[in-house]
Amino acid sequence: MKNCLPIIEVTEDNFKKILPTIKAAIKDASFLAIDCELTGLGDRKKLNYPEIDFRYKYSTEIARSYAVISLGLSCFTCKSISDVKVTDGTEDSPDDGEHIRSYDYLVQTFDIITLCAEDFCVEVNSHKFLLSHGFDFNKLYSKGILYHKGCDRQKDTSPDVREVFSSVLEHRKPVVIHNGLVDLIFLYQSFYADLPKKADTFAADLSEMFPCGVYDTKYISEFHQSMPATYLEYLYKKMQLRNARRGNAGDWHVRIQFPPYPPGLSNIDWHPYLQILLYDTETDDDGLAVCENFAFHGWCSKYDKCENSHNINKIVKSLQPVGAKKRGNSKYSGPVCESVAQILKHVKKEEEHSNHSSDMENAEPLEKKAKILPDKKIEVASSNGVQTVNETGKAQDMQYAAGHRAGFDAFMTGFLFAEYITEHGKPKEKDIPFSPEILGLSEEVNKIYLMGKNFPFLIRTGTYASTSQNHQKKISIIRKDVT
Repeated sequence: MKNCLPIIEVTEDNFKKILPTIKAAIKDASFLAIDCELTGLGDRKKLNYPEIDFRYKYSTEIARSYAVISLGLSCFTCKSISDVKVTDGTEDSPDDGEHIRSYDYLVQTFDIITLCAEDFCVEVNSHKFLLSHGFDFNKLYSKGILYHKGCDRQKDTSPDVREVFSSVLEHRKPVVIHNGLVDLIFLYQSFYADLPKKADTFAADLSEMFPCGVYDTKYISEFHQSMPATYLEYLYKKMQLRNARRGNAGDWHVRIQFPPYPPGLSNIDWHPYLQILLYDTETDDDGLAVCENFAFHGWCSKYDKCENSHNINKIVKSLQPVGAKKRGNSKYSGPVCESVAQILKHVKKEEEHSNHSSDMENAEPLEKKAKILPDKKIEVASSNGVQTVNETGKAQDMQYAAGHRAGFDAFMTGFLFAEYITEHGKPKEKDIPFSPEILGLSEEVNKIYLMGKNFPFLIRTGTYASTSQNHQKKISIIRKDVT
């Protein structure tokens, strides 16, 4: 389907069949983006304790009490790095032509529905939030892939969803998250081993589990990019626009393509992912003033009763710096293998007269990821209120449905990292490992965003912090055949 992101939904019905595909995608990937949907997070005040040790201690309690119900995995495989100049072939104008500098990725995205085999807690607000964003709880309880928490138990003959996480560790891939400290804690407890008691030990374990590093796009956007807002959907759409402008200018940019899945497969969800490129601030405007609270924070206390606009496309366009081209009124519907820059070129002539934006590029970053907002704010985070009609004629909010599926969140997170590499990275060959040194991202790696802090959580070994016995036992089993 054109201009749509394919996300493979993995349930108990198809897990055995799709598991080899998942493992192959992990093995071939240049980097992986991961996101988790959870049944709750408990007391947000405790989750954001000023003291990091207390914060970690409470987070481990939450990970033991609540559950992962969806594991999003997006595998980005760099297929080529292009630096070519395309000319018209005439001798009269050898310097004319298009300069293409691009990182070309094949992306495979999975939304794995997981069901904890043990009793777990569910928060009402989290349940309502996920339900309003299209999460199917009937499918969870009837077709979710069972898993148990903590350390390995007696080996079952059937495939286990823990094998997916073990495959990530076996192949030592860089991992990308967004505001992901809680995700890492849940991943460890749910699919790896019992969490260590101390935060320093946890950090030491992570440093061995992910030798090619962990990157947090929330930390990067806050401390290295100074974005006006740093919630995931805003960053994703903003980076799409920036990526398109870089491509049109002949600078390094990202081009995305997907496997040629046939349309109509029941286990593939097709999500529109290029709306911001097709949005016109004049013809598509809702006529409302932008809600500043929602624009900068990703939430609004008035919910759907707010008289101002929560349209995320409008917000992103409104917060573009002066000089950014306005890219709307597009009628182009090209194949998904084209880059966003290529798509915009089809409508560039129609838009060159427009140049209306606000100079907000250097505004202070304010918003914190929706997963750990206070209860009263969680139900409206990262939504835009844009209504579309599905194939059955039933109106639905596509951004609500797509913006908070673990698979789609993982893809958005991976795209942010891929785009950041084009601006700051250094790799010139597609087959080399995406290590921090090769990427030129030694200042960004292994630094995880901490709510309310001006410093990150560091993934590292320390003089007084050794790895845990649970980790040592588990990692030796995973990598026994890998040298």
